[in-house]
Formats: sequence, C-alpha cells, structure tokens
Amino acid sequence: MIAPSLGPARSLRFAAVAAIGVLTLMTPTLAAQDGDAPHPAHIHAGTCAELGDVVFPLKDVAVPDGESSGPESAHPVKISETEVAASLQDIIDGGYAINVHLSADEIGTYIACGDIGGVVHENEDGRTSLVIGLGELNESGHTGVAWFGADGDVTEVAIMLIEPDSMGDASADAAQEASPDDAAATDSTAVTIQGFAFNPPAIEIPAGGSVTWTNQDNVPHTATGLDRDALQSGTIPFGESFTQTFDTAGTYEYFCEFHPNMEGSIVVQ
Repeated sequence: MIAPSLGPARSLRFAAVAAIGVLTLMTPTLAAQDGDAPHPAHIHAGTCAELGDVVFPLKDVAVPDGESSGPESAHPVKISETEVAASLQDIIDGGYAINVHLSADEIGTYIACGDIGGVVHENEDGRTSLVIGLGELNESGHTGVAWFGADGDVTEVAIMLIEPDSMGDASADAAQEASPDDAAATDSTAVTIQGFAFNPPAIEIPAGGSVTWTNQDNVPHTATGLDRDALQSGTIPFGESFTQTFDTAGTYEYFCEFHPNMEGSIVVQ
C-alpha cells in the first residue's frame, strides 16, 4: 500500500513497484549541487507542443542533498516528489503535460517535457501507476521519466531527470578507441541508452554502416524494430552494447520492449 506521507521508505517502495525499475531515491530533501540551480516543474494543460496554464505545481527537481560517495564519474540523478490532489485517471483524462524549467530565474527556458499518457500498470496490491518519458527541450541535454502512483483521490508524482551528454560522449569515445579499423569506425554511429531514452533518438547512416547501442541505465533495455526481423537486439544489460550493420536503405523505427515510451529511428541512405 502506498503510504500517505513522503519519505525515504516511500521512495524505495515506488522504485520497487515501478515496472521499469527506476533508480532508488535516497532522500526527499533536495538542493542544488555544483552550482546547478533546482529546476521548477509543473503539470500544464495541453501538450508539450502547445503548453497551456499551470494546473498543478510540482516540487523543484534537483540533486538530493547529502554527502556524495563513490567515484566522481558517477552520474547524479535529479529528483522531486509531489503529492497532487487529483486522481491518476483525472490527470490522464485532463490532457496534461509535465514541463521542467531551467531555473526560477530563467523560468521561460524549458529543458524537458512529457505528455501524460500511456499504459497504466496495475500493481499486485491493486494500485495503479503510470510511467512517462521526459524528452529533451532546447538542447538542454536533460531527459528522464516521471512516475505517477495512484492513491485514491491523490496521486504521487515523482520526476527523475538526468543530464546524459557527458557520459554519452565518453561512451562514444570508448567505442571509437575500441575499434581497430578507423574506416569502419567512421561508418559506426553510437547511441547511448540513458535516462530511459535513446540518445540521439533519430540518426542517419550510410548503407553498410552500423549502429552501436550502449546501455548506461542500471536497468535492462532493448532496441527492437517495429519490424522485428529487421532489428532485434535482445536484452542489453547495464554497461553492455549491441551492434548491428544495416545494408538495406530505408527507415527503421524502433523502441524498447521493456519501456515502450522509448522510441528511436534510423534512416539508412
């Protein structure tokens, strides 16, 4: 059962019940680190393409406060948790979107957004939940997910935001260094799976070129074509990669079988 108050235990619970295995949240007290200001977030009327008025304000999205441990290369996740006074179904039926802003001082700059809709998951206790993707806006480098947990006429909204660019660049560099054939590397395109998104989501490659997907999330993903005969990676665990060569020109749309909100496309010329 979802508890009525926020806290570390509740964070751990919704991380466990969320079907996509989102990252564990350690504390509800949020603060900026390394000069990165908290990001205001709201539920707006309309869609990301046409945002309307703010319907429900959400708590700022920021790196959890506390002492960091482990390697400096670890990539922090910015989070927020808010209880919204509306049922999950009312939020879905309302035609809303979650929008995240750069900072309170630059409220007009949007960095990530997601339309609220998708497959509602029923947990073992009969409660329902929904996970949506948050796509990058204005070349911010931020992507993530938002989790909605139903509790009667109240819905818990949890946002997890990550800035994947630096790790994506490192993955691409590593793939380049690992290739013994510079000519082959030229025709190889790296796609980083991080923040529950394919980065970049749309790519173009020449016929005979290859694509390498590297999973930087701590949950498994797939790269599965709408035509599974054309692309099926199988499960890609955290830290591992899958590479496929595309010899035939055309457009290949694909998604993650574990998280269908994750979508990408490949144009082979």
